[in-house]
Amino acid sequence: MDKHIEKAMQLRNNARCPNCAETIMMTYAEELGLSESQMKALGTNFGGGMKSGSTCGAVTGALMVLGALGISDPHIVGEFQRKMKENHNGMINCFDLLRANAQAGGQKKPHCDGMIKEAIELIEEYR
Repeated sequence: MDKHIEKAMQLRNNARCPNCAETIMMTYAEELGLSESQMKALGTNFGGGMKSGSTCGAVTGALMVLGALGISDPHIVGEFQRKMKENHNGMINCFDLLRANAQAGGQKKPHCDGMIKEAIELIEEYR
């Protein structure tokens, strides 16, 4: 398993489970020269689709990490979002993703963990 995914799942299994954006950002904290608490603070308002069901925190967290890694090419950013949408029937909004997951009988935490893993795999693909 990728070291970043392993780190993210350790964070998610903590009693104080961080949201999707926080998790992805905290996973890359050391590599980016920031503390986990700084990265958690930066990502806090992006969980739950910016706390409003909008764009998934795994997506926004990954985009922030890509930017911090110096990856800002509009083609790559667009491709990242397209791949996430393609993998989820055209959806990247938290509300829609969670609703579809629930309708399929899924539980929230495993779904979100999967979104985090997928976003990290894409981050690593673009490095």
